Amino acid sequence: MNEIKGFVGTYAPAKGIYSFLYDVQKDAFVKTDLFYPVKDAKYLSYYKNRLAFPTQLADARLCVLANGRELLAGLENSTACYVVQDEDCVYTVNYHDGTLIRYRFSEEGLHEESIVHIQHEAGAHQAILTGATILVPCRLLDRVYVYERTSMELIRAISFPKGTGIRHGVLDDHGRFLYMISEDSCEVFEMNMEQGGVITRKLSLLKEGEQGGGAAIRISSSGETLYVSVRGINQLYVIDIAQWRILQRISSGGDHPRDINLSPQGDYLFAANRSSGNLVAFKIDHISGMLEEKAHTDTIPEGVSIVFYE
Repeated sequence: MNEIKGFVGTYAPAKGIYSFLYDVQKDAFVKTDLFYPVKDAKYLSYYKNRLAFPTQLADARLCVLANGRELLAGLENSTACYVVQDEDCVYTVNYHDGTLIRYRFSEEGLHEESIVHIQHEAGAHQAILTGATILVPCRLLDRVYVYERTSMELIRAISFPKGTGIRHGVLDDHGRFLYMISEDSCEVFEMNMEQGGVITRKLSLLKEGEQGGGAAIRISSSGETLYVSVRGINQLYVIDIAQWRILQRISSGGDHPRDINLSPQGDYLFAANRSSGNLVAFKIDHISGMLEEKAHTDTIPEGVSIVFYE
């Protein structure tokens, strides 16, 4: 693949969703455009040519662009902080409302099908889809709620120590282990989902005296390496899963690395630094999994999430 194409979702002060093109041979960003002007499209989900994102439209809080159509739905009190899709549905999580909502596609468009009220100001941060469940980490409750995927009924809640601030997670390819980053304690957790989510290992990311907040976490396609961003200290971490240790700690190339994501081929890591308004590309060493020190930067304001498309 000679080029990497992606979208960046942004907070309301920016103009909307931006597109970018990165030339692998030139090792440089070659094109950046405002793709879709909209207010507060802060989190993006791209699935089979469908782009879903929250909005602050007067008559809708969710928008999906698909097959030349603009599908609108939902009237949440505030815009969702996370969006994810599967074949038939879109799921949103709302940090302040404390809700998990499922929207279903139909010939008529998109409609709200089911809503789970977790708790007002739960700090719900993500919806992780597994084969049979939906996992919702709630930062302000220090819990991960596990729901049955079809009925959306609560199965159990996995608790963390008070003040952990659990935020985002990624599953391995087998769905056996869940790796999570906490915002407040800035730790990485390994959880065995075959044993009900028991915490098997944890790793602290901060040095003594440092103050930072864990933000995003990604896993390599090989399942051997984790990548994490930490705000406050503006650092990216590369973690060896087998040895459970930090392989590398490197500057994010900007201020407030809100999201990171791995390119489709797994050869680059992109970091969206919200406060400094830049998107940074790091080449990944295919043997060690570590990031090259030389990074390449593009200007995108208020970047919050990164997705890729073919």
